[in-house]
Amino acid sequence: MIIIKREQYLSKIRPFYESEYIKAITGIRRCGKSILMEQIVDEIKSNGVANDHIIVFNLEGKSGENITTRKKLEKELDKKIKDEEKYYIFIDEVQHIKKFEEAIASVRISYNCSLFITGSNSKLLKGKLQDKLTGRAKEFTIAPFTYKESIEFKKANNIKIDYNDFFDYLKWGGMPQRYEELDEQGLVDYFQALYHSIIEKDVYKNHKRINRSAFENVANYILMTSGRMFSATNIARFLLNKTNEEELKSTAVTITNYQKYIAECFLISECKPYYVQGKQALNGTKKLYAIDLGLRNSFSNILNTDDSFGLENLIYNELKARGYDVRSGILRNGEIDFVAIKGKKKCFIQVAYYLEKQTTIDREYGAFKNIHDASPKYVFSLDPIDTSRNGITHINIIDFLSGKIDITIS
Repeated sequence: MIIIKREQYLSKIRPFYESEYIKAITGIRRCGKSILMEQIVDEIKSNGVANDHIIVFNLEGKSGENITTRKKLEKELDKKIKDEEKYYIFIDEVQHIKKFEEAIASVRISYNCSLFITGSNSKLLKGKLQDKLTGRAKEFTIAPFTYKESIEFKKANNIKIDYNDFFDYLKWGGMPQRYEELDEQGLVDYFQALYHSIIEKDVYKNHKRINRSAFENVANYILMTSGRMFSATNIARFLLNKTNEEELKSTAVTITNYQKYIAECFLISECKPYYVQGKQALNGTKKLYAIDLGLRNSFSNILNTDDSFGLENLIYNELKARGYDVRSGILRNGEIDFVAIKGKKKCFIQVAYYLEKQTTIDREYGAFKNIHDASPKYVFSLDPIDTSRNGITHINIIDFLSGKIDITIS
């Protein structure tokens, strides 16, 4: 397979190649962190850096075998570092080092180096590491292929492209290795194996006393219902059949913890509320979106999923990939699917599958009627015909994902 260059990430990391900042590349397993690291190594070599001044440890492969402590890491570095010149050190899946935050902080101050690390946990730069580095790290979170990247990848590998590619992406997402599977059963097997590998390595390893059966029930349910409102209490009541108030409260706390564990390993992303009309009291509900639609839909044989929620999930992931802070808009008597924010500017977005009926058109465009904010307002759908009206712009979803048309914020 020909690997595409992920310029949207490289362009952000490139200015820091020579920096003293620790460059932390985070994201879900198998989304391309290691490949991106290889591309960075190639670029540094092309800048004239000698091979013997580039040190790579893959802690899940041969080059990082047995590097499990700070002392072992420093011992290996001492073998390879021969002079006072700058070295470029890459540590893939750094969380495998015991007390890795201490090891990384030590490497940064002990050697003349530019340090790059990867990790599959969103807490990598939180807690102890953050305290030790006091702002000396930059995090770059990597996601699976966007729709546009998936088309680029297919073109590079001479994979046939047609109109159905969008619906293929909507169902199976953009994890790079999924394109090696030849049929739907192979895709389901791939995603379920990936899912179990993630929770084994990134949940169970970190939370050894967890009730595995209960966790998987909750995790599967959250993935399959991504895009709907999440309420730990409602899940406790429905999924685990808890009715006693004390049991309900206790189980809801456990489910909230499970949701955090799922988010930590990048299986889901939390869409926080944006109060368009004043601030109301939080009631514990929020929206959660799957980081990849293939992981979400590989469980659809257990629970039928609504395509409109999958489409909403896709747009959420795309907006995040483009660098927006994406929120769920809360009104006094309704909601807006998304508020896309950069700095102090924003826009409002409604997402619909097709605007086939007048009632659907009225509902989607009418969602903005109580918003008097002058920021741009959009209705996204798969309709090829422009239905823009009353200052609200219609955008065809495929055109947006392909980069043919874009949104503006103000």
